Amino acid sequence: MIQSTKDPFGFRFWLAWILGFALSFVASAGLWTLFLTKLFGEIRGAELTVTWSAAVFGTWFLFVTPFMRKKERIWKRLNQDQEKAADLWLRGSSLLIGALLAALVFWSLVFQHELHRQSGGFFGPWLKAVAATWIVTLIPFLILMYRKADVVFREAEARQTQRGPVFKAIFVEKAKRILPEDVQAAIKASPETLSGGHVVLLTLMDGREIPHVFVLQSREILGLYARPGMDFSAAEIRSAQVLTQDELPPYDEAQWLRLDGRA
Repeated sequence: MIQSTKDPFGFRFWLAWILGFALSFVASAGLWTLFLTKLFGEIRGAELTVTWSAAVFGTWFLFVTPFMRKKERIWKRLNQDQEKAADLWLRGSSLLIGALLAALVFWSLVFQHELHRQSGGFFGPWLKAVAATWIVTLIPFLILMYRKADVVFREAEARQTQRGPVFKAIFVEKAKRILPEDVQAAIKASPETLSGGHVVLLTLMDGREIPHVFVLQSREILGLYARPGMDFSAAEIRSAQVLTQDELPPYDEAQWLRLDGRA
């Protein structure tokens, strides 16, 4: 079957994004112009101009945030910890912008009549009120962001510094590890011991028993427990008994021997 080579993230995809960026800016400007005009009438003076500008660009930032996150996920340039940090930064920026817009609009409403009489420059009480509200909002915000960032950092440090697997690994040809079909059928009829596989007790043609063998997808011997190597082949297996969770030995990762060579 011939697979489609069409790129889902090709020219049309990115063209749509560019148009989305442009249209979201136009929508932001139009909505805030309509809203502030209804509240204050004509948008004029330094205070209302700053309020309109911050509202338009702040809202546009919120509009394009999902686009920016989607772009990074498509390009896969961030690892798991960086994804968390980026999401935290974007959420924090959005909250900070929202708080600033709320302060600008609120104090513009409070001083509405004074602002309309103001000619040139900023109205002092408005400027002080906005700045004071911003500072009061900023302090708890920074404390919260610090705590969130500290959690992200600690989780990243724990994940990146945790020790890797300590099981042993050797390479045994897959052909020597594929179970006979009748043994596969018997194992497949039983519930999985672990996710993706069974732990079984093998009985060989010569009467030997090999306990605690991990069988992947009912057909392939992938691991042995407490054995230095695989001193038998799958062709020598006469039968297999699937073990339950209660029959497993105390877990010690160092005792497992993986047979496909992957550490």
